[in-house]
Amino acid sequence: MRDTLARMPRAWQVEALARWRASGNRGIVRVVTGGGKTLFALQCALEVLAETPELRIGIIVPSVALLDQWYVELQDEIGATPEEIYVTGGGGEATRLSRFYLAVINTARTRGLGLPADAPAMLVVDECHRAGAEQSQRALEGSFMATLGLSATPEREYDEALTEVLIPRLGPIVFDYTYVEAAADGVISPFSLVNVEVPLTDDESSDYDRLSRQVSIAWRSFKEGTSDEGRVKTLLRRRALLSAKASRRVPVAVSIADAHRGSRIVIFHEGIAEAEEIARLLRERRHNVTLYHSRIAPAMRRDNLRLFRRGQFQILVSCRALDEGVNIPEAEIGIVASSTASLRQRIQRLGRVLRPAPGKSAATVYTLFATTVEEERLKNEAEKLVGTAKVIWRRAHIG
Repeated sequence: MRDTLARMPRAWQVEALARWRASGNRGIVRVVTGGGKTLFALQCALEVLAETPELRIGIIVPSVALLDQWYVELQDEIGATPEEIYVTGGGGEATRLSRFYLAVINTARTRGLGLPADAPAMLVVDECHRAGAEQSQRALEGSFMATLGLSATPEREYDEALTEVLIPRLGPIVFDYTYVEAAADGVISPFSLVNVEVPLTDDESSDYDRLSRQVSIAWRSFKEGTSDEGRVKTLLRRRALLSAKASRRVPVAVSIADAHRGSRIVIFHEGIAEAEEIARLLRERRHNVTLYHSRIAPAMRRDNLRLFRRGQFQILVSCRALDEGVNIPEAEIGIVASSTASLRQRIQRLGRVLRPAPGKSAATVYTLFATTVEEERLKNEAEKLVGTAKVIWRRAHIG
């Protein structure tokens, strides 16, 4: 194993390393998707290893796909040998040569990392917001001389786990690296955002308005103490689902892909049935398209992703399975046919498309919206990206 990275660190990584070291080798680094957080974590590990040669490094990730990527990066970036990488729960036993202990969070919380008790240890938690969930917190247990959390969005939307769990166990947020900074540094591809209004049908609009009225009544009752918050959340979820499944999203997504024939395209939709319908319609139009979602067998799913990356498919249609931990920098066009209100999901999906790649000069992300709630979120995003990205607003033509 080498004691330096194969690539020179970027300026932000040098600054973030200094901040992390000044914080006592503890802390969370908020890095935009595609910014290079894996290389930064390896840089931190090498720094501590130089001072403590007997160090063992535990690395927790949210998914098998991300574990595989870390395995490859350890070999490619610092020359770690297979004997130096132990995959917890992957069969076999750790040996005296094991230096890095990789585990998916569900394994780490039930079986631990397998780190030797008599050696100093460092903990790296990728997508650390996932470790804030009540059951997943157990994965963070142990004694570590250094801790590092990585996430584009360490804040959690429905609890206070960042302040109550993650910061106490991993350390404070010591560095932020945003889309604006990454774009200015050339770390992500230059990009444009095209927000496309897709009107609801008359029936959908009527149902949406009815649910909106019910939300208002439930919220007023909650504020007056005559109802609980659960009713409000249930109605908001039903309204969001109605919007996400708006029937016109599918043909509009297909028409946008049709207009970019020959480009490498990734399309996101919240519903598996709708994603499959998009793929079917594109095949009818003689597009070379494949699918990636949770109901496809793992081996076939990986093959579909691999073949898209190699250029044997031009279009990849996905649901949430691509939201975290999968690199597809080859995509030039992103089409978000439907999405949740989650800021985290938005950042992850943008990051799937904005990563640089050889021969890729720029990226364009189309986002379909059907309601004023979605429109307001996109307007807030546009305000933050002034001077960084070109934002275009359109209304879909419905034939």
